[in-house]
Amino acid sequence: MGDGRFDTLEIETRNFKGPRTVEFTGIPLHEDNQTVVTEKLSLDKSNPDLMHNIITIIDNAFTRPWTVDKRYRRDRNVLWFEDNCTENNHHVVIGKENYFVNHEGYLMPARKQSGPAGFAIFNAAGK
Repeated sequence: MGDGRFDTLEIETRNFKGPRTVEFTGIPLHEDNQTVVTEKLSLDKSNPDLMHNIITIIDNAFTRPWTVDKRYRRDRNVLWFEDNCTENNHHVVIGKENYFVNHEGYLMPARKQSGPAGFAIFNAAGK
């Protein structure tokens, strides 16, 4: 813009722990774990309520870098919360209930008022 303000946030992420896939598509990334993900976040110059996130994945499983422009609309009335996707996070969300996998591998409710995960939850989530 030339006004002395930064208008783009550039992010580069490396050293992912494998095995990994591309989002929900299930496309596998290379097992060498040399993936590089770059993101460029900026507001649309003609519409300040639209944000672009240009994501590029450089991976040896691909013949060339893969790029997508994700767009997000600003909702001025949204309540934000922090969402950490930390390694070894054993939380599972089924329907509207939050559970975690305990040290013995059992699914346990994350809140006291939540009941055990039954098959009815799985059937309802699949509809």
